[in-house]
Amino acid sequence: MFGPMRMALCAALAVLLSVPAAAAQTAVTFSLDFRALGRHAAWYVALDKGYYKAAGLDVTIVPSQGTAQAIQNLEANAAQFAFSDVAGLVAARANSGSTAKMIAVIYQKAPYAIFTLKSGANVTQPAQLEGLEVASGAGSFTQKVIEAFMLEKGLKSSTVKYTNIDPAARVGMLVSKKIPAIETFVMSQPGIAKAAPGDDQTFLLADQGLKLYSNGILARSDYLSANPDTVKAFVKASLQGWHDTIADPKAAADIVAKYVKGLDPEVALAEIKIVDDLVVTDATRANGIGAIDPSVMAASVDLIAKSVEKASGMKAADVYDSGFLPQPPIKP
Repeated sequence: MFGPMRMALCAALAVLLSVPAAAAQTAVTFSLDFRALGRHAAWYVALDKGYYKAAGLDVTIVPSQGTAQAIQNLEANAAQFAFSDVAGLVAARANSGSTAKMIAVIYQKAPYAIFTLKSGANVTQPAQLEGLEVASGAGSFTQKVIEAFMLEKGLKSSTVKYTNIDPAARVGMLVSKKIPAIETFVMSQPGIAKAAPGDDQTFLLADQGLKLYSNGILARSDYLSANPDTVKAFVKASLQGWHDTIADPKAAADIVAKYVKGLDPEVALAEIKIVDDLVVTDATRANGIGAIDPSVMAASVDLIAKSVEKASGMKAADVYDSGFLPQPPIKP
């Protein structure tokens, strides 16, 4: 009589004991490089589809006001992972004592762009950057990229005037011609085109010869050393999100719009399609999303170091670690 009851009690106890173990998740915070937009859909896809949860992670995604603040969030331990760029990483390590390293390169092609109006400054050639006033922000390292690009072209980077304007106000000021140019990532093009139909002009530095790794996943050196399994789990789950976003941009746009209030799914979709061109390259088709080529990283660090104080002599090997990428790689 007691046999079946005892078995039932043991089974119930086993279930109860298994719940905490199954529910145990490592809490981590991931800092974006900006407020959440369509370009960030992949991270929300990984969250929504349960890739982080399946990897044992409880991930919180937080916005920032630029790549600099994303790295600051890392150093302040307000985030364990951040989405930032090589330019910001080089500057932070040179001038702020940052120990962050890039562990996956997401934007294999640089997204840095300058937007003007065709009826205004209408920038289409590198030489037009000299003497230009550009809306930027204290939290952006794009200025350093523009400076490095101009130096490489033999142009006077010191002639560019950067005006600190809140990111949310830049497009409106451009359209109203209160500022002749704004710097932002090329993924902003759909929103700018919608605000200035037929009058928007995009100057993408990569189309003008800029070869530079841009955004990727960053973490502090001490965190990498102390939590290798967590890092590998986060990277793999994130890249799974990128894989799915590339495979089905429309579904990804719907997912990010569900998480980010006020986000237009159509604009989000347009941004995702632009991002896909930055992520999917011959290198990632061969070596997987997030792949890091030592020679390209070295060239990227050298380029940025030319325009960053105290960065001369910085070694590329000090700023990245490709050992946390999944094997086999996750290809687009």
